Amino acid sequence: MSIAAAMLCAPSMAVSADDSGYQLKTKSRLVYFDREYENPTKDRTQSAFSITADWTTPQYGGWIGIGLSPYFVEDLGSDGLVKADVLTVKDGEMSGFALLGQAYVNLTPVNGLAIKLGRLTHKSMLLSSSGSRAVPNTYQGVNALYKPMKGLSVYGAVYDKWSARNDDEFVGFRTDQTEEGAIDYISVIGLKYKFDAFTVETEYLNSKDYLSKFGLRGSYLTKFDGSSLKLSAGVFTSSDDGELFVTAAESGDLDDEDRDGAVKGETRSDNDGMGVYAEAVWKRNNLQLSAAISKFDDIWIEDNFAGDHGRNPFPTRSRVGPDLTNANETVAKVSVIYNWQDLVPGLTTEIAAAQGWDAENSVDPALGTADEDWKELVVTYKVPTVKGLKFTGVWHDYNSDEVGNVDGVKEDETDIRLYLDYSYKFNF
Repeated sequence: MSIAAAMLCAPSMAVSADDSGYQLKTKSRLVYFDREYENPTKDRTQSAFSITADWTTPQYGGWIGIGLSPYFVEDLGSDGLVKADVLTVKDGEMSGFALLGQAYVNLTPVNGLAIKLGRLTHKSMLLSSSGSRAVPNTYQGVNALYKPMKGLSVYGAVYDKWSARNDDEFVGFRTDQTEEGAIDYISVIGLKYKFDAFTVETEYLNSKDYLSKFGLRGSYLTKFDGSSLKLSAGVFTSSDDGELFVTAAESGDLDDEDRDGAVKGETRSDNDGMGVYAEAVWKRNNLQLSAAISKFDDIWIEDNFAGDHGRNPFPTRSRVGPDLTNANETVAKVSVIYNWQDLVPGLTTEIAAAQGWDAENSVDPALGTADEDWKELVVTYKVPTVKGLKFTGVWHDYNSDEVGNVDGVKEDETDIRLYLDYSYKFNF
């Protein structure tokens, strides 16, 4: 209760705003995870309180600025299996942590170009900082965004270290079979172009000597009298990119250990894959209906590196996972979102469900097949009387029917995730 009161009282600390350009954005989060599995020895609960403070300066001389963001995570309680979902693990116990998450120089040498060097958050088609834990993943390196003309954005990034959303240090990238730093860097390059109702995006990611990914998607928005329809489609590939792509380099999804004569860390794997999707989203007043279908000809490799869990670009994904992206799998998803503003201002609900079928062992279908499905309810409430205060509740239920072995198919799981967020922006 004292933490919640402090969150509500934070606006009283604001100073009078002026035009100097300095900004401080604070975000407090109470987070609670309750995870129950088919195997009860994996059951666990974790709760934490976090504060992030994003401080930025104006662009001195119009071309250089600074950004800093410390992260603080406090352990409020945990039970069951010791695993780093929200908190970090120290000496076999759950623990809070502190970290200077973001620390960068922001360069704007010419109009339309921004370059950031240092510790950064990142969000693009194939790589993301994630917002589902107490604090985000953070990367160390350089990224750039250039807008040469209206509607066109070109971007790129190169990172050599990262700090996971439950970690208190920056470390080198690795696979499930190497030491830290074996992957020299992760690079991303992409562009987005919007013209009237059309939008097209493409991105290429390279995890040095390990994995490469490519994505292309486009959409078209049609507006009617009082409603709109957005149609989109995309294609994504993941490919072996070098000597680090070996047996069990990605142990969570690939079935390469099932091959005859496979040796961990030695036998070269070859699991190039592709997935495609189509989606339709219809909006009218407070209602949004969507339907999507994805198809995989071979497995979509989730992780860009160990611990990452990738970024699932398919609209058939869930908020929790597993993501239903296995070899030869077809996935259909429907969702209904309703904004209750006419009856309860600030309240939004989403009900979604997905079914995946004909998933196969990525080495040999004779070694395993499976069907899987999930259901999800998300409740969001933005408190009208307190700007910046938001509650989010997620209930997720995943089930599978597996014969043989398919690594990407997991045991039955039910998740409850609760968040109470308070954000505030100060201008100095």
